[in-house]
Amino acid sequence: MIVSMNVSADVLDAQSGGDRNAVELLGRLITPEVVREVIQKASAIHWGVHLLRWRYFDVTHAGRVYHRGALIPTALWHLLKRIYVDQDWSADTTLDRLNADARATVQADDTEIWVYGYYRTAPPRLQWGFCSPSTGIAVVYDDEADLIATVFKPIEGTRFFAGQLSAYRIDRQEWAI
Repeated sequence: MIVSMNVSADVLDAQSGGDRNAVELLGRLITPEVVREVIQKASAIHWGVHLLRWRYFDVTHAGRVYHRGALIPTALWHLLKRIYVDQDWSADTTLDRLNADARATVQADDTEIWVYGYYRTAPPRLQWGFCSPSTGIAVVYDDEADLIATVFKPIEGTRFFAGQLSAYRIDRQEWAI
C-alpha cells in the first residue's frame, strides 16, 4: 500500500495520540528535534565508501577515462551518472560542486522534507528526501547508514518522494523547522 501525505495537525493527532509534533514510521518516532538532527547530519554530505561498477559507457571526466565495468567510488559514480547519463549537471561539474549543491538543498528553508520507508532492503530502512522546488535538486539521506544515498534531479520533482511507500511530507511551518 502506498501512503503519501502531508504531516498535518489532524494526522499527527490520529497517529500520535494527540502529540502534534510526532509521527511514527518503521518503529521510529519522528519529532521536530529528530528532523533538525537529520538536517545537521545530512548536511555533512557523507557518501558510502564502497565501490560501484560503472555500468554505462566509457566517459572522460577531468582528464581521466572511466571504462564501462570499472569499479569506482560511490560519490564519483553518482557524479558521472548525473553528468553523462542524466545530463542534469554540466560536464565541468566537480564532486565538490555536487556536494555543495546537495548541502545547499538540505539546508535551504524552502526545501521540502520527506521521510519514508525504503523497502528494497530487508528489513526496510528509514530514508529522508530533501527536494528544492527552486533548483529541482533532490538529496536522499539514509538515516541508518548515515550517508547520502544519491543526489539527483527527479523529473517528477517532489512527486518522486510522494510516491515512496509510507511517505510523509514534514510540514516545516507547523513543526517550526
